[in-house]
Amino acid sequence: MKPKQITKLVTIRDVAREAGVSVATVSRALNGLTGLSEEKRKFVLEVCEKMAYVPNSLARGLVMQHTHTIGIVVPNIISPFYSRLVAMTVSEAKSLGYQVLCCNSFRNYEMEIDYFKLLIGNQVDGILFFPVGEKSAKNLYYFVQYVPVVALNQMPEGNPISYVCADDMKGGEIATQYLVECGFKNLLFIGHGEKGLAHQYRVESFQRIVKEAGIHGEVFKPQRHYKENFDNGYYQFCEFLDQKRKMPEAVVATTDATANGVIKACLERNISIPDELSLIGFDNINMDLPTIELTTVAISHKLHVKRAIELLLKTASGSTLKEEEKHIFLQPELLERHSCKNKEGQQLC
Repeated sequence: MKPKQITKLVTIRDVAREAGVSVATVSRALNGLTGLSEEKRKFVLEVCEKMAYVPNSLARGLVMQHTHTIGIVVPNIISPFYSRLVAMTVSEAKSLGYQVLCCNSFRNYEMEIDYFKLLIGNQVDGILFFPVGEKSAKNLYYFVQYVPVVALNQMPEGNPISYVCADDMKGGEIATQYLVECGFKNLLFIGHGEKGLAHQYRVESFQRIVKEAGIHGEVFKPQRHYKENFDNGYYQFCEFLDQKRKMPEAVVATTDATANGVIKACLERNISIPDELSLIGFDNINMDLPTIELTTVAISHKLHVKRAIELLLKTASGSTLKEEEKHIFLQPELLERHSCKNKEGQQLC
């Protein structure tokens, strides 16, 4: 069931009523004061979280005010992918007369929630965010009551948060079909286990296409997972190589950052790309690297940001939007560079 769009903020009295305690007890729980048991404190804080309560000292004056400020929350600001999105968001917002407050969640769910509360407290007109993972949908469900929210990645079906994203099912299809058409018969997918629906859809497309083509295609399942995509790419491919198994002809990496990790492993093991191994990624973040010009599948980052801000501001204006207008899929395209070759030995560019 979708939460109701409301204009009245949840108050401390609402929390106290829901929890069946006094306002003073709620205040003590929120401020870490003595006078109540740890069990009671935990219960009250859980009620606050459930109701997405924002203390009045932060939310004062939020309703019906406009600050011409947009918040953006990303998992890792030093990542080339996220830093590019932030830079383009700042540029696009500025052209429309808006400022941007940027928050780095460090791929941490609790920090993601805390930054949403902080941005609401600073009276932003809307929030763009790239979710930490699947739990973000549940954690941030109720914040849409207080401020327009648009995700920069797909959200689970039934969640009320609007989103603008790549069609990642199509993206996985494009990448895998490309390698099939090059004549490769033994493919490996690296990046399994990384958070987010986008990666899951890329894996699903990979598995479907190799099955339809009647070729061998494995999704490598590692012993250990890492927070950063680069580390997943490097350590997963090293783990695969250490198993002394037959080398794949081509690797599909779930992101360009993951592909960069694979590249590092190949450099250390003297595996030549693309002569011994072809490689394709997603996101188009490292086209300017001098050593490997990576073939990739991506959407326009500029269009991604532009459409997301347009949707955010439409929502903020009170416009009535159809469901299909709240879920925007951008079509990815293949960008051929120098990290793949065909079966005749020709480097593709």
